[in-house]
Amino acid sequence: MSALNIGLPAGEVSPRIGAEHRAVLRTVAEALIPAGAGLPSAVDVGIDAGLLDQVLTVRPDLAEPLLVGLDILAGEAAHRIAARVDAEPGLAVVGLVVAGGYLMSQTVADALRYPWQEAKIVRPDDVFQAIEDGLLDAVMERGPIYRLPPDAPQEAVDAVEASKRG
Repeated sequence: MSALNIGLPAGEVSPRIGAEHRAVLRTVAEALIPAGAGLPSAVDVGIDAGLLDQVLTVRPDLAEPLLVGLDILAGEAAHRIAARVDAEPGLAVVGLVVAGGYLMSQTVADALRYPWQEAKIVRPDDVFQAIEDGLLDAVMERGPIYRLPPDAPQEAVDAVEASKRG
C-alpha cells in the first residue's frame, strides 16, 4: 500500500513492464535496498509490483530507460549490482525508480516517522499575526539582502551596485 495515491487502481500493473523485467527488478531492488535498521527492504514493500507501477504512472518517461537498464543487469551477480548502478550513468534510472518507489511506500514512511506533506492554506491575516508576534523582527532589523548568482550578467551587477549607492 502506498501513501501516495496517484489514481492507479489497486492491483493493476503496468503492461509495459512484464514478469521477466519485474523479476530482474526484484533482484536489483534487494541488492540496492536490503532490510535493515528497522526498515523493510524494497522487495518487502512491493517495489516490483504496485510501487513500480505508481512510479511509472508519475514518470512514464522512465519506462524505456528502466527496461534497458534491467536488460543490462539481468543475470548480474547480486553483489555487483549496486556498484554497477552507482558507476554506470545509464543505470542511474534503475536506482532512481527503486529509491523513488521505496520512498512512496506507506510502510517506509511509517518506519521513518515521515508524516507526509499536507497542503496548508495561508490566510493573509496570518502574516500580520506573525509580525505582531515578533517572529519576523530579526529579519526586519537585518533589512533586505540580495545576492546575485555568480553568473549574473554585468548589467545586473551594475544595477545592484548603483542601488547600494543611493
